[in-house]
Amino acid sequence: MSREEGDRYFQKGEQERLRCHFAEALEAYKNALVQYPQEIIQERMRCHQKIGDSLRMVGDFTAAKDHFRQALSLLAQKGGDELEEADILVGLGLSMRGLGELEEARRQLERAQLIYEEWDDPEGEAFTLWAMGGLWRIAGDLRRAKSFFEEALSFFDGMEDPVGMGYSLCGLGGVSRVMGHYQESLVHYTRAHQILKEIEDTFGTAYSYCGMANAHRMGGEFEKAFSYFSQATDLYEEIGDRISYAYTLWGEGTAYKIVGREEDALGAFQAAEAIFQATGDQRGRIYTLLGKGELAHLQGKVSEASRMLEEALQIAEFHSFRLERCHCHLLQLLFRRDGGEDVFLKEVRRKYRRLGSDLPQGEVSFPLNLP
Repeated sequence: MSREEGDRYFQKGEQERLRCHFAEALEAYKNALVQYPQEIIQERMRCHQKIGDSLRMVGDFTAAKDHFRQALSLLAQKGGDELEEADILVGLGLSMRGLGELEEARRQLERAQLIYEEWDDPEGEAFTLWAMGGLWRIAGDLRRAKSFFEEALSFFDGMEDPVGMGYSLCGLGGVSRVMGHYQESLVHYTRAHQILKEIEDTFGTAYSYCGMANAHRMGGEFEKAFSYFSQATDLYEEIGDRISYAYTLWGEGTAYKIVGREEDALGAFQAAEAIFQATGDQRGRIYTLLGKGELAHLQGKVSEASRMLEEALQIAEFHSFRLERCHCHLLQLLFRRDGGEDVFLKEVRRKYRRLGSDLPQGEVSFPLNLP
């Protein structure tokens, strides 16, 4: 073991991370951790933090959480500054968010935000605002999510930070879509794509491709959607991102379902579900269960469809995923009443409105194009 070898591996990790090669970065950071002697606490702390970030980007949220906690332990041991603590807390909060531990994730992010505000760190504040926007979107408070993304965008714009602007626009694109504002979603994702592609941010470019694909899917432009899904998939495979790829598979599967390619849809849902299972992403599991359940119902497998819908609803209830709970209630209605415009559908619409969403829009029938 030697500091020099540790530094060499750590720098390799930094280079791979900047190229959005997260699997390669993860391996390099792990090698650096092995090389650093036990007494070099600062470097080992940074390794645990970087390993956590890399694990989070490839979708291993449980392992990421463990490394962030080890980083916090080493930070306390060496007596590090509060800004270092805030950076680790944000990573920890994002990992918890990925696992659906929303209340604990919120606490970590709010602790970090207070530190950044106290130390007048606008970069940290902006990033945490972006992270909170994603948290509130997952929690189903869509108006609050949009407000956080808009505030983050304002911070990043003021700092002339194109990366932050691009990701904030992606956040706005995503929350606009689930609010039922598909053209607005496409505008945000398209602007994000222009920014992120120009600066050669591979992950962000893939993210925006997927967002544009879903916006076109919701607008009924399926050929454009399939083209963008394909481009997103190519980039996610290049950088080794599993979790974003799984959501791309789900979106693509939903498009296949709408155009009647049921076998392709089932294959995409099953592939996405395997990733969600492996990474512990419970929200993602809801979407694949709903997709598979609807396919089963369309094929006359009523009991199988009902079982998957019930499992999805249990997950949504347990984790307080309020938007996904609305999706489950909408599917329940369709399974029971085939989408009739009655008191039950009006009640489902009221539930969506309370979250800030205009869903469902127009005629409600099978196959369902969830956003």
